[in-house]
Amino acid sequence: MAIGDIIVGIDIGTSKVSCCLGQINKFNQVEILNSSSVACEGLRRGKIVSSDAVSRAIRFAISDIEATQDFMIKSAYVNIVGSYVSIFKTKYSIKLADKYAGVTQKDIDEIIKNVGKIEIPDGKQIIDIVPSRFITESRTTEDPIGIFTSTLEAELDVIIADKEVVKTIGLAMQKAGLVMDGIVANGFAMKDIVLTDDEKENGVLLLDFGAGNVDISVFKNNGMIYTDSIPVGGDTITNDIAIGLQISYQEADKLKRQYGLSKTSYIDNDYSITLTTYTGEEKNKAVKCSELVEIIEARIEEIFTLIHEGLEDNKVANIPTSCVIAGQGLNSINKSEKTAEEILKYPVRFGNLKTANLIKPDVAGAYGIVKYISNIKHSRNIGSKIQMIEDQTFFENIVQSIKGLFGSKSKNK
Repeated sequence: MAIGDIIVGIDIGTSKVSCCLGQINKFNQVEILNSSSVACEGLRRGKIVSSDAVSRAIRFAISDIEATQDFMIKSAYVNIVGSYVSIFKTKYSIKLADKYAGVTQKDIDEIIKNVGKIEIPDGKQIIDIVPSRFITESRTTEDPIGIFTSTLEAELDVIIADKEVVKTIGLAMQKAGLVMDGIVANGFAMKDIVLTDDEKENGVLLLDFGAGNVDISVFKNNGMIYTDSIPVGGDTITNDIAIGLQISYQEADKLKRQYGLSKTSYIDNDYSITLTTYTGEEKNKAVKCSELVEIIEARIEEIFTLIHEGLEDNKVANIPTSCVIAGQGLNSINKSEKTAEEILKYPVRFGNLKTANLIKPDVAGAYGIVKYISNIKHSRNIGSKIQMIEDQTFFENIVQSIKGLFGSKSKNK
């Protein structure tokens, strides 16, 4: 990581695409220069169903950021949801020629290169190899550079993804005029901005609630043990309310934000609520608050039950000692962490985003990607590619990019 390196993160979500631009400063920390978020309906159940819709959203989000810079963004890191990702842990060791030369980056590169040659199942591809810790003759550490040792052993997380899903993400990026620098599993993108070091070490379940899915990750000893996702989220709850009460989606969302509770037993005063968009025959239809909360309660319990069953089925339920909820999908459902504790059997807290001043919650995923990449200790080249503006004005570049995305042709001058 070098001073001045640019890192671009793109988070493709169910309802939006967000982008974040960071630069490594003189203190070797990532400094956020700008961020952007654009509505997008190109995903269903965590999978891209319209690469054109996603590529348009990516291009507009990128263009919003480019408008404040004197360069064009040519590449970026992008996310992938947990349901298309699997992880297995492995170890690899090498002998060093000179014990007193100290461990170098070249030694670590050799380990990662050899681990990358392993056989993987058909239809899968390696998207990341993440060293969780290194073992030398004298100690166990996350950073062995400079340590005197005759042997170096690494414990690594090998991240494998569905090849077709990766191809689809790559196509959307290509249509937006971008090259993929790498693909980051959602859990890795969120861990450094919501989890404490103790949680990552002792064992923690991270639940990232979005509009259309919940991304599930389990961490232990600073490594990811398990990841998955389920295709339900905040919008699912809103849709349940709309159908159950026979009202518009917009009114259902408003009522969720105003009266959202995870259990009817938490209701202090069972208000009457007049429905303004009721589609039934009755005029001036009114329901009790408890009728609304019953709908929310059923879905909340189902979500956490599905998560618990997934952990049990994959034999990782006993690894976490706590749970952290991130994302915006449950923001308006009060006391949802209490329901989570009852079903999951862990202490549960809502994650407070450890973000820069420029970052809003709706671009936290993209920021997390940038933060994760900037924190990688054992990589020489992590920066995204940019092209300085010289012959054309910045505005002309943006216009041409957008025209190209919609199929317009421009003549070379």
